[in-house]
Amino acid sequence: MLENIGRITLEDQPEWLKVVMPIKRNLLLVVVFSVAIVVWAAFVMGMVVFLVRDVIMAGERFALAFAVILLIWLAMWWWVGKIVWRRWQYYAASREIMFINKDRLILRRPVSIWGLTEAFGMEHLRPFYVSKRHQCPTFDYGSQKVYFGINLTDLEAVQLIKTLNALYFPGYDPDDDES
Repeated sequence: MLENIGRITLEDQPEWLKVVMPIKRNLLLVVVFSVAIVVWAAFVMGMVVFLVRDVIMAGERFALAFAVILLIWLAMWWWVGKIVWRRWQYYAASREIMFINKDRLILRRPVSIWGLTEAFGMEHLRPFYVSKRHQCPTFDYGSQKVYFGINLTDLEAVQLIKTLNALYFPGYDPDDDES
């Protein structure tokens, strides 16, 4: 049985290890992205109403071409909305949950029933370490650096890294690592 590390809760189950880490919300960014979502939703609804009422129902010769242009524009705005929605979820979460076993690592930032979820195959994961730039636990997934536990204290981060490396990278020695 693993012991909790400061504010970090560790739940050891036969099929996975669940690590729950607290996150301090940045209320300014939550408000900014909330306003951005409201503006985005109003714009999309207005464009759909305009498309149906003023373009399609008008019956003009150019209506089909204009409708296609507006649909392409709406598709681009849908993509922008997904990006804003993901950023809002990132900043609105109050905790970060990591599920890890020998095959997969899942990183989740839940917001009610929504939230960001990222999954990583353990065969492409390198051992955990503290990022010098962001001062938080990090792991390399292929060539991508993945940061988590951003609001952990230095002691909590080091203890968590030692625990995870001991469980999932038992032969790893940080003194032998060149990076």
